[in-house]
Amino acid sequence: MNGLATSVNLHLPDVAQLLPRQQMAMDCAICARPLGTSGRLLGEVRHRGLLFQIWVCLPGCQTRRSELDD
Repeated sequence: MNGLATSVNLHLPDVAQLLPRQQMAMDCAICARPLGTSGRLLGEVRHRGLLFQIWVCLPGCQTRRSELDD
């Protein structure tokens, strides 16, 4: 694994729980907002033998997801 997750010790989301657009790195893996050109690599995981790169938008998107879950 490499990227932001190793430097700040963040938990990578379960690939099976992500929406297809999140799995394809089109939307943030945490808050599901479109990434555009501002995405950051959170880390890499293997799921069913395939390598997925987990991308997120901003460092603060963790808090925005908790707001969306309420």
